[in-house]
Amino acid sequence: MNPWNILFPFHKHMKNFTSSPQAKDMEKHLSRMFSNFQNEQYNESADRNNNPFSDTMETNTSSRTDNTVFETHCDVFVRIKIQSIDQLKTIKVFHTSNKLVIDFSEENERQEYTLPAIVKKKGATAQLKDGILEIKLQKASDLQFSEINITEV
Repeated sequence: MNPWNILFPFHKHMKNFTSSPQAKDMEKHLSRMFSNFQNEQYNESADRNNNPFSDTMETNTSSRTDNTVFETHCDVFVRIKIQSIDQLKTIKVFHTSNKLVIDFSEENERQEYTLPAIVKKKGATAQLKDGILEIKLQKASDLQFSEINITEV
């Protein structure tokens, strides 16, 4: 005697369920649904041109359309297209815990980016590669909670 039969009270009904015509229709329906889902996922991944950050990428709506802000598990990245290396000398970059500010002093232009996560004060890095300034900010794990008292009016 199998001791698991006692713990599964629907054992006697399973034979009727799997042999019924509705169960076979359900199997066909599920297999069609999964094959359609896999085809859709394959087509979407081919459309994204193999960009691993395309799901989490946010484009900033400013005058510079090539700028992007996205986050990974540990960091927040901001990528900004730079026209020339000479322009890099006049750029100043500041950040708070949730905002990045880039000041283009020659052009009297200032851009602000709201970051998708809270970042640490220290440990940010910036590097220029192929005309793109990439700023990497480390995420902060802010676990401080403040309780708010509720009063009845």
